[in-house]
Amino acid sequence: MKLSINWPRFLWTVFIYLYTGLFFYNFFKVYDNWFVPYIYTMILIIWLGLEYYENHIFFQSPFTPLYVHNTLLRILFAVFFYSSFVIGIATIVWWHQYQIGLYPFIHIIGVGALIYSIFIRRVGFGRTPVTTTEITTFYTSIMVLVISMALGYGSYFLLLYGIIIGLPLIYLQSVFEKKQLQEFERFAQSRQKSNIEEVKDYQSLWQKYLEKKLKRKAND
Repeated sequence: MKLSINWPRFLWTVFIYLYTGLFFYNFFKVYDNWFVPYIYTMILIIWLGLEYYENHIFFQSPFTPLYVHNTLLRILFAVFFYSSFVIGIATIVWWHQYQIGLYPFIHIIGVGALIYSIFIRRVGFGRTPVTTTEITTFYTSIMVLVISMALGYGSYFLLLYGIIIGLPLIYLQSVFEKKQLQEFERFAQSRQKSNIEEVKDYQSLWQKYLEKKLKRKAND
């Protein structure tokens, strides 16, 4: 089996790893209690780099393509997530009054939660047909990721920010995708009445459903 590598994307990802690794090391090391948050940051960046290389949007499940997903929810969560990253770093550097304390225990729990969220995300999809359970598992992994950031950076402000803003956004994305799945299932049932053999080919039927959605969106 021939290994296919997207060299431009691969080289850019490696460059980002090397650059951010050196940048955040020099950035964090002059502050107290910096090492575990640095490890957390690098694990997060390595994972985000992998998602970028695989051309995934990490906070949106592979079930719903970009052009079908709710644009507003996607933008709001992107703003929330990257602002959370800034808040976490600012807590180590400037906003010491918002630190939870208990270093390194809370921060190590955050690292463990991050690794767990990545694990359940990576293994949560891949089987067809997709079910509501898999969608729930995926967005549960994003919820764990949001909480892990607060713990990894030891910020109670970030914890409140994640609970009040992040978790409702994740819930709304989950509800939206489950509605997409329900609509697809109704589409599949309508096809089953006319051609039961077509329903057995899940991927082909899914593509027909997406084409229908795309045409409807273009006509709106």
